[in-house]
Amino acid sequence: MPRIAIVTDSSACLPTELAERYNVRIVPLSLLFDGTVFRDGELSQDEFYARLRDPEQRATTAAPAPGEFLEAFRAAQAAGASAVLCLTLSSRYSGTHSSAINAADLAVRELPGFEVRVIDTGGIAMAHGLAVLDAAKGAAAGGSLDETAATACRAAAGANLVGVLKTTRYLARSGRVPWIVHFVTSLLRIKPIIAASAGKTRAVGRVRTMTKGMERMIDFVRRNTASDRPLRVAVMHADASGQAQVLAERVRDTLAPAELLITEFTGVMAVHTGPGFLGLAWQAPEPARFPEDVAMRRTSLLARDVVTLEAALRELPPPAEDPPLIVLSGLPGSGKSHLAREIARRYPIAVLESDALRKALVERPSYSQRESARLFAVCHALLERLLLRRIPVLFDATNLKEIHRRPLYDIAERTGARLLVIEVRAAEDLVRRRMESRLAAGNPLDRSDATLEVYEMMRREAEPIEEPHIVVDSATGDVGGAMERILLELERARA
Repeated sequence: MPRIAIVTDSSACLPTELAERYNVRIVPLSLLFDGTVFRDGELSQDEFYARLRDPEQRATTAAPAPGEFLEAFRAAQAAGASAVLCLTLSSRYSGTHSSAINAADLAVRELPGFEVRVIDTGGIAMAHGLAVLDAAKGAAAGGSLDETAATACRAAAGANLVGVLKTTRYLARSGRVPWIVHFVTSLLRIKPIIAASAGKTRAVGRVRTMTKGMERMIDFVRRNTASDRPLRVAVMHADASGQAQVLAERVRDTLAPAELLITEFTGVMAVHTGPGFLGLAWQAPEPARFPEDVAMRRTSLLARDVVTLEAALRELPPPAEDPPLIVLSGLPGSGKSHLAREIARRYPIAVLESDALRKALVERPSYSQRESARLFAVCHALLERLLLRRIPVLFDATNLKEIHRRPLYDIAERTGARLLVIEVRAAEDLVRRRMESRLAAGNPLDRSDATLEVYEMMRREAEPIEEPHIVVDSATGDVGGAMERILLELERARA
């Protein structure tokens, strides 16, 4: 029977005895105190909190390098595993998931025949850790890679977190909240209650005492659980073991959980919450989920789609030390694709044109909302994959709303790519003439099927670009001046 190894990151805050019992391999994130780097867990608790409380020492965190994940994969293979399931905290909070994906790409070459599958649980702390534990139990019971991954996806879908911050000072120091918020909450002695689920964190209340905070957390769990069946609960704390024991007793008395764990935050989590944090992660006995194994099917479909679209690209340029991500934005007929071809002619870059890729993905495009969601999910995944391989990329799509552009900004941030946003404009009468001649001529270089009606609809929906950007007016068909500026920005990225 195949042996599946479980690998995760140290933000899961797993109880040590459970990690050891189920042979979970943990890749530590890094802690940085004034530039000095420590692996998570390297400092004793006393030394860590002494440094954290020192106002003269600035603390930050960093994702593991891909090589650290690769070493964990290699060790799992050496120990006799047939495959690895690597579970990471939410990519919304850290570059850890991208690092693991990069390591999995390296494993294809360095560990041939050894499958590595990486899944973003969407959670943090023990909301992430509960999914890891369920996967580890499934692997220990002899589950296949597909079965174990499906177990992890189901567990992640049902895991939630709520917690009380003793102070917002550490969030302010890490840049997660403005200092003015910390000042006001400290002045009023307010302790915020935060909740996290499905990769999103929000404030759900505030209290003045930790005792009241315990009551509010338990009530929050009760109100946000549909089933009457016993829950699985983890009490989490940061240097507050006494209060954690009190909270555990209250949870036991009021919620009667089927399983109750107590775990202390690792350093990379405590850096942001500060000492004194108390929280609850819980999991419904029957987490809300799609039909059986749909999460895994979606993951597999996305992976297949990425391979399909990468194969549809022309020959890729060589990797660059600091690859740029160029994002084009503009209405149909504004001249985006012409500009993309001009850039590619003068700079080595992979061009992802959404209209062409849609037709590579779907034989007869319907342009439905569902089809577009699938297309852009794949495009975003492919963009990130290429940038992690240090390949310069240009994304040619309308990208008319911030909700469409924001994921691209995030990809640039996660991969460390230089972001260059270019807005392409043209006068309305010129666009109309272009689109009319396009329909009449059937230019093979023009992949768009947009009509004048589509143009009008998109023109009404377009939103201003919030990020710094270059504006190109294609009215004359000569983009010489703008092109020089674009090339200058690209050379800066390459320098």
